[in-house]
Amino acid sequence: MKRTALMITALLLAVLLAAPAAQTQSITKIRQAGFKVIDLAVPLLAKSKGIFQKNGLDFEYVEIDSGKLGVASLLSGNVQFVDLGVDDVVALQKEGKDLVLIYSMVNSLTMDLVVRNDVVQRLNVTPASSLDSKLKALRGLTFGITRPGAVTQLFPQYLLRKAGYNPEKDATFVQVGGGQALVAAMKSKRIEAFMLSAPAPYILEKDGDGTVLIKNSAGQGPKEFADFAFESIASMKSWANANTATVEAYTRSLNEAYNWMLTDRPTALRLLKVYFPETDDATLALSFNALVPAIKKGGRLSQQAVKNQVDVLTSIGALNGQADTREGVLWTNQFVK
Repeated sequence: MKRTALMITALLLAVLLAAPAAQTQSITKIRQAGFKVIDLAVPLLAKSKGIFQKNGLDFEYVEIDSGKLGVASLLSGNVQFVDLGVDDVVALQKEGKDLVLIYSMVNSLTMDLVVRNDVVQRLNVTPASSLDSKLKALRGLTFGITRPGAVTQLFPQYLLRKAGYNPEKDATFVQVGGGQALVAAMKSKRIEAFMLSAPAPYILEKDGDGTVLIKNSAGQGPKEFADFAFESIASMKSWANANTATVEAYTRSLNEAYNWMLTDRPTALRLLKVYFPETDDATLALSFNALVPAIKKGGRLSQQAVKNQVDVLTSIGALNGQADTREGVLWTNQFVK
């Protein structure tokens, strides 16, 4: 009897000792801004699957209509994370801002070039044509963009230069807005082409209004786009260093979400549908399957991928001067375990 009483007392004591630890477990609020495209699948799935919550994070996604707005949100402290290109980090560091890339979200260019069908017929090219033929056909086109200076303008400019053209003289760029606005502008024949990550280009193709002429996401574009730090997660360096555990919990959540989505794509697509209700199931699946090969498992950045983006952007004047591509300057892997 005494032994049983002692065991019960020990069990109760163990429960009481464990209770304060459970009660003091805290949840840290974090926010991430982003332009809503399929490239954000990993953080969105980490949210929907409760992976952020499991790792002690209350994650909120804030939708923006241009990557440039994400910079302002990060600098103001309104968000802690945003997906950026290398050019943004180079420019902001030159201004004395201390942001840094901490995680490789998409490691190749996923922005595909879609061209209006009547224009494709006029140009006499197809997706099966050689890359050189497709690039030569871009002269004189009217491209839709989100905002001047955004990647929706920079990468079409690069393709034009690759073909030997002057983007300022040999093409027209019209500010339209986000993905839905670009789709509407092409349907109304206000623009002839644009570059954007899925699903927008594939919606137009499914509806019979456009043809995805260059699938960079499938490796059909210039070879330098294949190992390319296209979209990386940035944070303020001072904040990240002061909140190491939070940042590590964030990157760990992304890695867990990526590993999970590979094992259960049907459920992943069902969860993503909530964020892309206007996209039909077939187009969403096509977009998701195109994205997966572009994601670098583990989220670690590399100097070569950063350098490739620096070289491309320098060639079109989006970056001026030399940029130090060594680890610890524009990027770091210190928060990815």
